[in-house]
Amino acid sequence: MIPKRPIFPALFLFPLLLTFVLAFSSFERKKIKVACVGDSITYGARLDDRDKDSYPARLQALLGDRFLVENFGESSLTLIRKGIPTVWNVLPKIKESNPDIVIISLGTNDTCGFGTCGDRKCWEYKDEFESDYRDLIDELSALPSKPKIYIAAPTPMVLETPELDRERIEGLTVRKPRLQELIGIIKKITAEKDVHFVDLNEPLDHRPELFTVSDGVHPNKEGYAAIAALVAKQLTAKTKSIKK
Repeated sequence: MIPKRPIFPALFLFPLLLTFVLAFSSFERKKIKVACVGDSITYGARLDDRDKDSYPARLQALLGDRFLVENFGESSLTLIRKGIPTVWNVLPKIKESNPDIVIISLGTNDTCGFGTCGDRKCWEYKDEFESDYRDLIDELSALPSKPKIYIAAPTPMVLETPELDRERIEGLTVRKPRLQELIGIIKKITAEKDVHFVDLNEPLDHRPELFTVSDGVHPNKEGYAAIAALVAKQLTAKTKSIKK
């Protein structure tokens, strides 16, 4: 008679093998988390379907399943702490996400003040923009995920956009040079900090076909797609070193 082999070792090894397979599968499925931080242009204002056509949504489609793109955009958001509302109120949610990549596009609303944008006061505190931006980068850099940080030159104000009324033109004429001043500061910070730069300004400037009619600040559907393409190009060039 041939003795039966004991089945105990097989029964013992199966749970270990299953645990290993599940752990490996979980490792393979873990995504690179991308936090898009910004104002209404990040949020997806003026769109009929922001969940589909905002730049973070378009970015998700371009990057694919390896990434998880989260939209932390909020209308009227400022970089300056004293602005209302300010990105500093959104910071706890961003920290909770613990992203691997952070894309910051702020500054447009920081150009409001001294009679532009109603009674909003931001430009009155423009001297605090640089220090507040540095502090924001330091806060995000200290996250456990040690995220790669990309700071953007904000999208332009396009005075050639059709159907702008006189008041809008006057306001944007004042604010556009202010935005360029802030972009100079952003470039300076990029050179001094361990962060990457994304230019969303020059490639879209003087291109009214990419902006909402009678608005001149918020992109249209094609404009949001153009933003996503610019961001995706930067990310795909630099994310090969991120290992999950």
